[in-house]
This record gives sequence, structure tokens and C-alpha cells, in this order.
Amino acid sequence: MTARRVLTGLLAGLTVVLVATGLTGSMSKTAATPTLKITTVVSGLSIPWDLTWVGDVMLFDQRGGQVFSKAATAAPKPVSLLPRPEFFVAGEGGLLGLVADPQAAVNRRFYTCQAVSSGGQKLDVRVLAWKLRSDNTTADADGSPTKTTPVVAGLPLSSGRHSGCRLRFGPDGKLYVGTGDAAIGTNPQNRQSLGGKVLRVGSDGSIPTDNPFYAEGGNARYVWSFGHRNVQGLAFRPGTTELWSAEHGTSRDDEVNRIRPGANHGWDPVPGYDESTPMTDLKQFPNAAVAKWSSGSPTVATSGLSFMEGSAWGYWQGGMAVGLLKGQGIMVLVLDPSRNVAGVGRISGLGDYGRIRTVQQGPDGALYFTTSNGSGDRIGRIEPTAVAPAVTAGANVSPTGVTAARTGSSIYAYIRIPGGRVDYKRSTNDGGTWDSSWKQSGVTSANAPSAASSASGRIDLVTGNSAGEVIHSALVNGVKQNETNLGGEMTAATVSSLGDGTLDVYGLGRNGAVSRKHYDGDSWSGWTTLSGGAFTAAVGASPDRGSNATLLATRGVDGGTYVRTVTPTSNGSAWAKVAGQLWSAKALGDRFDGEQVVAGSLGSDSYLRLERGTVITALRLKITSAPDVVTRPDGSWLVFGRGTDNALQYVDSRTPGYPVKSLGGTVR
Repeated sequence: MTARRVLTGLLAGLTVVLVATGLTGSMSKTAATPTLKITTVVSGLSIPWDLTWVGDVMLFDQRGGQVFSKAATAAPKPVSLLPRPEFFVAGEGGLLGLVADPQAAVNRRFYTCQAVSSGGQKLDVRVLAWKLRSDNTTADADGSPTKTTPVVAGLPLSSGRHSGCRLRFGPDGKLYVGTGDAAIGTNPQNRQSLGGKVLRVGSDGSIPTDNPFYAEGGNARYVWSFGHRNVQGLAFRPGTTELWSAEHGTSRDDEVNRIRPGANHGWDPVPGYDESTPMTDLKQFPNAAVAKWSSGSPTVATSGLSFMEGSAWGYWQGGMAVGLLKGQGIMVLVLDPSRNVAGVGRISGLGDYGRIRTVQQGPDGALYFTTSNGSGDRIGRIEPTAVAPAVTAGANVSPTGVTAARTGSSIYAYIRIPGGRVDYKRSTNDGGTWDSSWKQSGVTSANAPSAASSASGRIDLVTGNSAGEVIHSALVNGVKQNETNLGGEMTAATVSSLGDGTLDVYGLGRNGAVSRKHYDGDSWSGWTTLSGGAFTAAVGASPDRGSNATLLATRGVDGGTYVRTVTPTSNGSAWAKVAGQLWSAKALGDRFDGEQVVAGSLGSDSYLRLERGTVITALRLKITSAPDVVTRPDGSWLVFGRGTDNALQYVDSRTPGYPVKSLGGTVR
């Protein structure tokens, strides 16, 4: 198709508001998923293969050899490649992967992967570098002081079948190239062939000396992983160095893999090209990397993939979107903290889009995708529209809560039962086993309790009375020793301790301000207001014994997340808003010697998400209260919440598979 004919069909599409449904696998079919707005951004295309952004300009290509730029709402413009390669277009051959340089907003560089020919004779698949001119309509072949284009050449090319080719930059600044085996059976296991591999190369074409097979010399120097059939998708998990791939399989299996340096992924279809061979042949290669997800039969033809960032994605936050060709749609894989698939979903409302080739999260947080139907193809945009509900300042958005604390190797879990009594269960072996029945703590409360441990063998519990006054109770071996009325007029209160005999209590006032009361081991201070902001949830507190400081997090009126750090002698600076939305409270696990905070955040769908640093993972625990987190010194954790049956439920990271367990009781 000529550029002129393509341009006549480039149209803005109709916006449709849809709800994503159809969860399968280990997820409940009734699970809530984000409301989505699906829009056609560009239409009238022919097999668009990939898309990327140079600054705020979108670039996309077509298999036939065309590149286009699109700025904001303007119509797409054809981009002339100078000099223009001679493309070999057949089957899966042609202009394929496309990616912008990490510094593209400044240097205007981008990279393409294509099957090329010369004088009508096919040559190979290769990666080329380009520099986009300021008018966005011309790209010049871009060399470097140490390497001229191509960046990589010699990727095998046969009939066009299994040509790959996906390009993505890693957080290390290196370019990763997913390749196909060209339907030649010996390529995947032969490290001197660039086919059936993931390659790693510098942006200037240099070969990193720390590549796993660099010492073997030759083409093996490029190889990051091998034993692949046809890598169609590559993506780095945000906040990590984890590389993931979607691999187009035979009629018996498709795969999604976590790629590690030096790994053999087990595809070896010899003698000949035997497609009855397993994608990961563990009989032939017992140590081969096992897929994180596989389709089995019937297959869906996995293609591009992208991670989804942003709390507006609900339970899918931190999950992978995977384009499906034969399956015609977008599959969503949600990962648990062990990087295993905890849930499988599918975005509905894409039925008339047909085959999906590429998915890629854009700089605006929306998910963009390309179709691959041969004609009348489109680029679509999926925007999650979940917004945290507004709550009046001072009103606790999650008045029901559970709490737990660890002292020594004992963990105490507390619930407020109907009538206001606070009961507990204890584990004396760090959560391995629990008391068979609930016991009375001798404490009552008008709102959710909060627990911490200021010294070995002691639990400090704060509760509230009907007047909003905060009550502190000290308990030893589950027995209340004394009680102190701390005053105030609070709708929620949280207690934390650095474990040195001191305590801090943070109260949410009816005016939305958060106030602090400090205990220095001998006496309590007065209430002091932590300046700035109006809030709507109990404060999450994460004491760090190493730095002698405590990180606080709470929910703003707008559903935003606000944090600050305090010390025993300072209230720190003002509250700072950080990324993310909160539908409920946020619980922060204690930090031990700099160990990462483990945080449970209740989302719009009631499923708990965990955050370790910037990495979001999902649990199958669906709760109807504010959560709480207990962390152990080794970094393992337990997360507690009221289940949909009103019982206290929890997940222990030491239990493989992260099953939901119940301690029973009735939480109010």
C-alpha cells in the first residue's frame, strides 16, 4: 500500500466506554476490573507492527516498510528513511520492531528491525539506527563514532517465517533484540546463530563484555538467552531489571517467559523442523527455563507485551498485557510476589479489532495496541478510568480495620468484634500456627484498633472511645497491664514504635489534620499537628530501626497518597504527594536494617496489592477492611484483612503460592 493510499484512511475513531470482564484461570469470574475507555487513534493501516515515542511524538511502522509520525491530535505524517533500505516483505518478514532511544527526547534517535534484500535477493534481518529530523517527516541513518549502521546484522532469514523481531531498551541502557529461528531447526540451540535468541547490544552496536557467552567469541558474544522459537514480545518490568518475553509457539503451546542471562529456553525441533517438539523440552534439557505461563492447546498466538503501571488499572496494576493474534484480543497476566501468574484476565470490547500484534503503555499511562488483520488495521488506545472516590476531610474512608504486631517470635492479631470488644489470636512461632480460639484482650474500642511493640514481650494497642479520645493499652502475654487516655478527638489512630521503648501515636482529626503524640519511655508529649494537608484514612507507619526514622503514608481527600518522614525529635517537612491512588488505608510493614517496606493497599476492586520498592504485585486476598502488614527481620511478611465473609484472613509470604488463610472470628 502506498503512503498516499494509507493517508486517505487515517481517521480519528469513535470513543467507546467498556468494562473489562471475563477473568479466567485462578481468578473469580465476579472479580471487579477497571472501567476502560477504548478509542481508535489511527485507522486505514496495513499490518502496523510496532510503535514508540520520540519525545511526545508517536512513531509507528507497517510491515510493508512505512514509518509514520503522529504529534498529539494531528494527522499522521509519513517519515522518509534516508537512505531507504530495500525491504524483504513476505510472511513475517518486512519492517518489524521499533523502539526509541532512552534519550530520544533529546537525541531524536530510534531503531528499527527489518528483513532486507539487495537487488531483489533476500539478505538477512538487521537492526538499524535512525535520527528523526525536527520536522518529523525525515529520518537519517544514524551512525556513531564507533559503529556505523547496522547496529546488528546477520539475523537469519528464510521464507520470512519466524523473523522475530522485537526491540526494547533495558534499564542498563542496552538494546535487547528478540529474534525468530527462521524455521530452521538447528538455530535455537546453536549460539553461533543469532536466530531463536534474545540478544543484548550497545546502542552503538558494541557488544557488552559481560554478556554471558562473550568468551565463546563470534555471534555467541551477542547472546543473552537462547532456545527460543519466535520471540514476538519483550518488556522490562517497571522498577526492576526483569526482562519478560512473549513467544509465539507451535500448535501445542504459546509461552510467556522471564528471561535470564545465559538461560536455555528449551526449543530444539530437530531433526528437521519437528513442530511436535515441546516449546520447552525438559526431557532433552532438564535445566531449561520453564515458562511462567503457557497456553496449552488450543493456542492463542501470543505477540507483543507490556506492563501496566498506575493505580487506575485496579487489580491489573503491575500486570502484563499480552497481544493475541489467533486469540484476537489482549490477555492480562497478574503476577504474585514470586513472579508467578496469580490471575489471568482478558480485556473485553475488542471483538471488532481482530488480531492484536503489539501492546505498549504510552507516556500518558494508556495502553496502545496495533491490529494485524492485513487491511483496515488500526492503532487503538485503552485508558483506565478508575478514580478514587472523594471523601470529606477527617472522615475515615476505612473505619473497619484489623491490626497485628510482632514481638520476639510471637505475632498477635487483633480484631474488633460486634459490640466493640477487641479480641486476639497469638502465634508463638512467627505465624506457623495460631491459637485455636479467640481470647479477650480486656480492651474495647469504638473504631479500628492499631498495634505495635515498643519492647520485647510487650504489645502496645491504641483504640478510641465514643468521644473520639485515643486510649493506649499496654499488654504482656496478651494480658492488659495498664491503660492511658491520650485525649484528642480522632476518627482513627495508629501506633508505631522503633522498638526502643518509645512510641508514637498518629491521630486523624475530624478536621482532616494528622496529629502526633510521642512517648519517650517515661512520659507522653502533647498532641502536635503535622502541618499541611487534609486526610481521610488512618496513617500507615513504617519504623526503620537502622535510620531511627519512621515513614508515614495516608490518603488525601482526592484519593492521592501522601507521605512524610519523622524522627523521635522532629516532625519532618510537609506532606508530599506521591504516585498512586488509595481507595482505603495503606499499611506499611516495619523496616529492618533498610529492608524494603512491604505495603498493602486496598484498591477499587478490594483485592490487595503489595509494593516492594516500586514493584507492584497482587494477592488473591479480597478484603473489606483496612489492611495491616507484619514484617519479619528476614524480609518475609504477613498481610491481614477482613474477608468477604467478615472473618480475619491473611497471607503469609513463607507459604508457597500465597494461599489465603483464615483465622475466623467476626470483624466489625
